[in-house]
Amino acid sequence: MVYRIDKKIVIAGAGIGGVTLAAQLASLGIECDIYEQQKLLSEAGFGLNIQPTAVSALYRLGLSEQLNSVGIQTRAHRYVDHLGTLLFEEARGIEAGFDTPQISISRAKLLNLIFSMAKDKQAFHFGSAFSGDFFNKADWADKLIVGADGIHSAVRRALFPDTTELNAGGIMLWRGMTIMPRLLDGRTMIIANDENGVRLVAYPMSKSHDLCVESLVNWVILVPMSYETLPETAINHFQATNFLLDLLKEWHFHWLDLQTLITMSKTIMRTAMVDKQPLEKWSHGQCVLLGDAAHPMFPVGANGATQSILDAETLAYALYDYPDFESAIVAYEYVRIPAVSKIVMANRKMNERDLMLQNLAPQERGQEIAITTTNYETETIKEMFGLTPYKNLGLL
Repeated sequence: MVYRIDKKIVIAGAGIGGVTLAAQLASLGIECDIYEQQKLLSEAGFGLNIQPTAVSALYRLGLSEQLNSVGIQTRAHRYVDHLGTLLFEEARGIEAGFDTPQISISRAKLLNLIFSMAKDKQAFHFGSAFSGDFFNKADWADKLIVGADGIHSAVRRALFPDTTELNAGGIMLWRGMTIMPRLLDGRTMIIANDENGVRLVAYPMSKSHDLCVESLVNWVILVPMSYETLPETAINHFQATNFLLDLLKEWHFHWLDLQTLITMSKTIMRTAMVDKQPLEKWSHGQCVLLGDAAHPMFPVGANGATQSILDAETLAYALYDYPDFESAIVAYEYVRIPAVSKIVMANRKMNERDLMLQNLAPQERGQEIAITTTNYETETIKEMFGLTPYKNLGLL
């Protein structure tokens, strides 16, 4: 299939989705312009879990050696109570039978790796905000505009102004990163909860730290709104640390020092857990959404970055395979909208079921976790491996 070079592709946003799309297009010989309001590639963010389907996409992009040398190949998810008692353990990645691993990695590291595949082949415009008045500009008429500009997307606001409302999950997320002695085997993610609905997710995400017999631990504490006692205004590190230590004062793991985990984190960030109602359409004319701009989701399924990467690969191959933008968008939406919409709703359901665990005895809690995780995998894995019209994606 010959790509039509008489039209230009413009990407708004240089996050995971936008940069992956730029790299995928570069690998196919398709040029694009990327506009990012920040002056430099973002170093912000904490840890990410990239599921095997998206890892496969990044391997196809040529990043297998780099990913394996930087990130951690997660072996298992271990579910425990607030005293560290094992409730359930689930194999992940290669150990779960996939051809590629699940990789835990810092967002900044992943973004830089993908950027390295595109920076010399595509035109990046940093410090250039992409405004929402592009519909009124004649010079955009022959261009495909891809809104990959995140949860507060200006492109989405222009395309679908009535769909910008956030859906609150009733949870506050507290995030941090801490260098510690190696966490368990260095390849296990911990998911803990107590009888009050407070949850902790913690996992190693740096190969270089692991080689030093330590872990760079990414951690997230999920706190029901009813337990939030700090003001909504900006808080300092001291306030945040004291609040979290008090919240976990009855917790104890002999294999993880929770006080060190919290107090030694260089930064602590608090955000509300939100998503948006799935859209039936991601496009209008020659404008289309991708990643969080199209489908922000609760992080409980560790699927946000994964779906952005799969969006990018699918759209790139659609643009390569089809003779015009309209056909490519139709194909992209046909593949991605049903699959990702189901994942957004599955994440909501998983959050609700996780909160219900607080009312169960330990043995029942372990059984319910096993059912919940099995159901989630059934509902989401088949969507990520679903049939696509692109044989060259390698997903058939």
